[in-house]
Amino acid sequence: MGLSFNTSPTVIEGVAIAHLPQRINLSSALPSYNGLTYSSIVVFIIGALLSGLTYSVIYNLCLSPIATVPGPLTAKLSPLWLMRAVRSQRLNHAIQRLHQKYGPVVRLSPNEVSFATIEAQNAIHRPGASAKQNVFFTKDGTLEAMMGKIIWPATNLLTATVPEEHSRLKRALQSAFTDRALHCQEPIQQRHTDHLVNQIAQASHRDCVINLTPHLSQTIWNIISDLSFGEPLLKDQLGKFERLKTAFCMASPLLEALQVLLAVPGAQTLVQAWVGIVPLLFWLPTNILPSSTLRKRHERQDKNEDFLTAIMRCRELGIRLTDKELQSNASLLVMVGYDTTATSLSATMNLLLRHPKRLAELKEELQQHYPSAADMDATSLGQLPMLNGCIQEALRLFPPANGKGTNRTSPGVSIDGVYIPQGINVSADMYTIQRSSLYWTRPDDFCPERWFNNGPGTEFANDIRSSHCPFLLGPRMCIGRAVALQSMRMVLAKIVHSFELQAAETYNWETDVSSSYLWTGYRCMARVAHGQTMH
Repeated sequence: MGLSFNTSPTVIEGVAIAHLPQRINLSSALPSYNGLTYSSIVVFIIGALLSGLTYSVIYNLCLSPIATVPGPLTAKLSPLWLMRAVRSQRLNHAIQRLHQKYGPVVRLSPNEVSFATIEAQNAIHRPGASAKQNVFFTKDGTLEAMMGKIIWPATNLLTATVPEEHSRLKRALQSAFTDRALHCQEPIQQRHTDHLVNQIAQASHRDCVINLTPHLSQTIWNIISDLSFGEPLLKDQLGKFERLKTAFCMASPLLEALQVLLAVPGAQTLVQAWVGIVPLLFWLPTNILPSSTLRKRHERQDKNEDFLTAIMRCRELGIRLTDKELQSNASLLVMVGYDTTATSLSATMNLLLRHPKRLAELKEELQQHYPSAADMDATSLGQLPMLNGCIQEALRLFPPANGKGTNRTSPGVSIDGVYIPQGINVSADMYTIQRSSLYWTRPDDFCPERWFNNGPGTEFANDIRSSHCPFLLGPRMCIGRAVALQSMRMVLAKIVHSFELQAAETYNWETDVSSSYLWTGYRCMARVAHGQTMH
């Protein structure tokens, strides 16, 4: 029996209330279409959603080609584990703990697998390293590729997904990083480093506490921009870049969810269209390096050797870059070159402040070789064992290129004995590998001597140094690694030689610095004794 309306007047305390509905006939109240009511449509939608959810759970747990890869339940079912890890700003440590719990292969999300072995690192990043499989792991389908299409004005060396296109861009940029180019770049590095020493000397007119990080960062920014354009044209743009970096890391949980959606058939177009509004949240590289800056440098008639003039000579090799490609790659050299170098320099300084014995040993080495910081040159600095050991050890403990930037898409091959089907995101976690007891003695300790005192019978003789790849390996190895190392050696050596430094707080990079896609929020608080200014 259906419900009906009783419209007879109702009397309440002598007052007639007309037409109060006593019973409702739902079947007549809700319209129907071809026999379907709203209620049946709602029931159908809910049922479809529940069915889809049930299938998704069963598929990810039992039917997925990577269902047997171990990992947290939340990681197998959804992107929630990764979203929580990046939101907590502890991504590197979280992935390391997963590998310690589950082993060298672990599932991070429904569509992502992390490895922690040298074999996997070689398979992913060195195509043709194995005679059995000459295949390429591309960036197509990774988070970095998706963001590259949104943020950069054109394809660059970082975002290129097609091997032939990446090779063309690399050949175009290679002339800016030859030995001859490095020699020409040294006076620029010397000039900005001397200015930094003078700044610190002025700030430390008496024993005081200084946060060295902003001084180090500004110096590296000035060096990189000067090397790029022959003058520090971008010295006022550092704040814009830091805001871009912060916004990118804040958006990381959302980006992880979108990354999973990209693997859903038919969803990629919708996701990319929606993500098109993301540039509104960022300072785009075109804001940091406007085309007017490129025109100004191109029109300036001088003989200064910089990245841009070297890159423009690619036409002599028959390689042509469009204006947008030139802008995109020039922006890349500045932004990525700055961030990795500045981060590594601050990490090295932080470790030295926390280990005063190592700091004293480095100072002694520098003073033995150079009566004054003005006597330093790039070639001889490159031969100092303690200086280079400190830098390499910092790069081992805190690799600047870790995070999502090393992800690749599997072409459908076995990686270290585990078959990974086509389309699955894979990575060799650099942070975990470079701290693994499988490859390193005292893996979590700061031991610069492991890089020069490692002969037979020594404590570090069994270290597997081939697992140390802070600049990646293979065709996508960082093109500017020599420039970064030369700049770091120069800045670190002159500061340590010129000042007495002491840690001003118990600040620990491992526990106090945020890590999501990038290292953020770091500092180096030091008590600095006045030193001699440079002239």
